Amino acid sequence: MSKTITLEIEGMTCNGCSNGIKARTSKFDFVEKADVEWEAAKGDFTLTDASKGNVEKLKEAISQLGYKVLN
Repeated sequence: MSKTITLEIEGMTCNGCSNGIKARTSKFDFVEKADVEWEAAKGDFTLTDASKGNVEKLKEAISQLGYKVLN
């Protein structure tokens, strides 16, 4: 069963930023859909497996791109 989580993401300044995060996180097999909005400073991610380990992998991938996940 899929679950959508919302992450607050700090540091995005343009559409390119949100597209980069979307491209990177969509590579995970547990991510069904990624919708990242730079103006709203958030990302909605639909996960097939929203276990703590996978959420942490998602946060780590965003951090590696130079952005800060606030929650």
